[in-house]
Amino acid sequence: MKTRIKFSKRGNLRFVGHLDLMRFFQKANRRAGLPVSYSEGFSPHQIMSFAAPLGMGLESTAEYFDLRFQDEAAETLSSDSVRERLNAQMAEGLEILEVRRLPDDAGNCMSAVSAADYEIRFKDAPAGFQERLAEACRALLAAESVPVIKEGKKGPREVDLKPMIHSLSAEGGCLFMKVAQGSEANLKPELLLGAMDQMVPELGLSGLRRRILRTELYGRDGLPLSAEGDLF
Repeated sequence: MKTRIKFSKRGNLRFVGHLDLMRFFQKANRRAGLPVSYSEGFSPHQIMSFAAPLGMGLESTAEYFDLRFQDEAAETLSSDSVRERLNAQMAEGLEILEVRRLPDDAGNCMSAVSAADYEIRFKDAPAGFQERLAEACRALLAAESVPVIKEGKKGPREVDLKPMIHSLSAEGGCLFMKVAQGSEANLKPELLLGAMDQMVPELGLSGLRRRILRTELYGRDGLPLSAEGDLF
């Protein structure tokens, strides 16, 4: 049985990298006594896949991984029981939010991701910051292109961020964005913040402390990853 598990990652856990997080969940699955399916071969591993890795220092209320259970043993499980058994093994800052059963032919969440929502809160913002932030959003959305230099494995190259920005708005001193995420196009919020700082220098984003929170991941169908599957 294939399942999709949604969880949050908050607080000091934002400094834990993706590989360490994967290892943690592998141990948590075993400690929770879940009937996880393993791959065959010389070095069996749990059949699980994570959606788009979260950047170091970022928090999230919408992280996902797919996990396959042994079919016969899974008949005695329910969404609530899996969630409760896993939460009993979670470290502070991690919480299992939802467990859903997926169709057997469903693709994995890693390849499904196409977009993400982010909320960015700024600390110690000066007077008039909200107005300048809204101005920066309007300037960026009105621009025909948003060229930036992006560092990659093959060195720096110029990319246009504009096609990767689905929405951008400011409210209450916070910035809200929906951007491309995944294997085909991937826009990190920090890169977009840098572009906004260049377009409206008086905004002073680079000098402000901030907390970046990912609030949702979307599939290629435009729906949240949590929309696929059913509670069981």
